[in-house]
Amino acid sequence: MSDAHRPATPPRHSMRTAAASSASYLSWLPLARQTARIRAIASSALVPHERAMADATVLTAWLTTAQRLEYAPTLRAGSDAEEFVARLADERRVVLEEGADTVADEVESAAEAERAARQLPLRLLETLLLLGALTFFVLTIMSMEVTNGLPGVPTSRELWLMGGIVMTAVLAAVVGRVATRRRDRALLSWAVKRPGQLGRGVPVTRALQGESLGPALVATLAPVLLVGIGIVGMFFGAAVLLLELLSRDDASMTTPALVSLVGAALALLLSVVLGRLRGRRLELVARRARAIEWFGPVLETPAAGPTSEPSGGVQDIPGLGPRSDASSP
Repeated sequence: MSDAHRPATPPRHSMRTAAASSASYLSWLPLARQTARIRAIASSALVPHERAMADATVLTAWLTTAQRLEYAPTLRAGSDAEEFVARLADERRVVLEEGADTVADEVESAAEAERAARQLPLRLLETLLLLGALTFFVLTIMSMEVTNGLPGVPTSRELWLMGGIVMTAVLAAVVGRVATRRRDRALLSWAVKRPGQLGRGVPVTRALQGESLGPALVATLAPVLLVGIGIVGMFFGAAVLLLELLSRDDASMTTPALVSLVGAALALLLSVVLGRLRGRRLELVARRARAIEWFGPVLETPAAGPTSEPSGGVQDIPGLGPRSDASSP
């Protein structure tokens, strides 16, 4: 086939993925629908002006007011947010249609800014808190092995240890999330100081909004634990109420059984709410990853070697697996 009749390869920002096309087969599952929606955001084929407007809107909402005002003079925009979105969309559209201009010190300056934004003290604190949670977990297991109480009924010491697990894990998640937000703010502050950088994207070896172990662990295990607590509470409350109805002698356990049923219902409801919030956050992460995607030469990451796409793109969305192109077997 001659080059004149060869079908043109679609632009990289408009290529669809196999995951997005195959996700419809699993749409009957709520989790699959949520994942399909996130992947559709990440791989949607928008024309350049639509993609540019979407990216500009997301970026404007992501930036702080001070960052937006600092970048506005480079766009010749005033303090009005709508004007900022329109000018930023024009800047992004030029990059999508014509490609990014080569800037000599862009990659080196971004690497230096990324090293300065690592938030090592907070990451160290997060690691120590996770080690504390692991220590509490081991102590809880050891205490259950040597306890002389009733099987399946935790003692007061074990309850305190379980509380320590929850507290340290939640603190680790909070510290990890704060560290990620501060890193993102620092890199966005670097970008707004450089004219045209938001239009070109941010070249980083580790994607913005990347979740560390603490937030990822809590976000994954919290709904599962709440569902487990809800199921156990429902069975316990129903069994106790059934025994109370059959015996008709002592109704002292009726109130604890009702409390167990109400608590189980609240735990199940909270697990659903956390799942919804998690899904909305992943959708926001997907949109932000597209908005900040860098269109430039391939970067080399220390661990994985050269990447197949620019850093900061939709292939690095936290919470989703690696993206596979439709042309791959």
